[in-house]
Amino acid sequence: MEGYIKTILGLKNGRLALSFLNHLKALGLSKARIAKYASHLVVLLKTIDFNLENATKKDVERIVGWINSQNYAEWTKHDKKLLLKKLIQYAKHGCCDKNTPYPPEFSWIKLGNVKDDKTRITPENLLTVEDRVGLLLN
Repeated sequence: MEGYIKTILGLKNGRLALSFLNHLKALGLSKARIAKYASHLVVLLKTIDFNLENATKKDVERIVGWINSQNYAEWTKHDKKLLLKKLIQYAKHGCCDKNTPYPPEFSWIKLGNVKDDKTRITPENLLTVEDRVGLLLN
């Protein structure tokens, strides 16, 4: 986490982002979830070239378009867009809990249908014992 914090501090909107991470801690998010968000924040903050408090719909569209154009798994795109929504919500309202309204600049963002993501490993996708034996014998 320390490496992320140091990197975030050196980026535009870095102080706001660290305040956001502290807010997430106060909301009770786990250390693992906050570390995940911190890693995503580094990438997002390197792309965001505007002040988050003054974000416009055009600014947000550009970042969401960038996220969608990257060769990320659908879950990663989902997480980055969710983080962007929460970060701007925090920047504009000072809070990002479920009772805080989303500003109109980004209430339109669709996170994607990750439930249909075929890249996830599920028990049905794993080889059975018979499959493994067949591979060893052939």
